Amino acid sequence: MSLLNKYSGEKHKKKILTLFRSILRERLNLPTENRRQFILYKARTEFRNAKDETNPDRIKSLLIIGNTHLDTVMIQAQHLNLIMEREPTEFEKKSLMSWEDYKKQQLDMTPPEQHRTLTINSKFISKKNRQEKQDKSSKKAQDDDDDDIN
Repeated sequence: MSLLNKYSGEKHKKKILTLFRSILRERLNLPTENRRQFILYKARTEFRNAKDETNPDRIKSLLIIGNTHLDTVMIQAQHLNLIMEREPTEFEKKSLMSWEDYKKQQLDMTPPEQHRTLTINSKFISKKNRQEKQDKSSKKAQDDDDDDIN
């Protein structure tokens, strides 16, 4: 049985999941990617190790320890951000990149035979526009002929 299923109901399951999410959310405030990755690894490891815990007293103590770790991460983030410059996360780096730069980076990472770019020939577009105009004018002429017959 897992920690979430055994520990007296939905109320505690919610507390455990909230704690886990809070730790993952707070780690993003740390200034370096190395520290963020360490907290991610540590949180996942600790929660996986405790997933089969069934002793309610042990689970309560793990929740207290987890909340203490959350407080520690929050305090570390606050202090380290005062003395270190914050590195953007990978997501932030991508979102700060212009669309053209992002597409160029994606094309640079894939081999040329896998590039799937659609280029529309301007001659084709102008030819299509001329054809549409001719179709409209011939339809109008045909409608005028039909009106003359009636």
